[in-house]
Amino acid sequence: MGKVNIFITLLVIQLIVGFSDAALRIDNESELREAQAALFNLNSETGWLLLNYVDDNTVHMVAGGEGTAEDLVAQLEYDQVQYAIIRVPTSGGNHRDVFIDWIGPEVGLAERTAKALNRGNAEDMLRPFDSSITALNSERLTDENIVTYSNPLSLVRVIA
Repeated sequence: MGKVNIFITLLVIQLIVGFSDAALRIDNESELREAQAALFNLNSETGWLLLNYVDDNTVHMVAGGEGTAEDLVAQLEYDQVQYAIIRVPTSGGNHRDVFIDWIGPEVGLAERTAKALNRGNAEDMLRPFDSSITALNSERLTDENIVTYSNPLSLVRVIA
């Protein structure tokens, strides 16, 4: 799809949905901050957190754990846009914290476009992180692919 088509689609969605100055908010922020402190500290090697929408402008931290991408993927919903942060091991005993914008394959174009406007707010909620990617295919959402696609030198930031 060309840039003009994307712009027109965004404009139409904004007209349908309406221009909203309401920022994305989280309804359980204290739980999110506690989980971030427990899972993303100097001593942790892996971990993840997942946010789900409860309405158009509100998300809720629904799950988290010390596991890997495999554990996160088990929580993803095919008909939802969800946001996650995951810590993956990289070479040399290091790790990388990566923001993931999950767009399930059953999410319609109107919803994709409307929720794309909230991505920056979701990123702000889950900061700090080292890189960000979009995931469209849960089968390819592995620790190895997250490391590859979130590499600062990677030109592709979408796991499709």
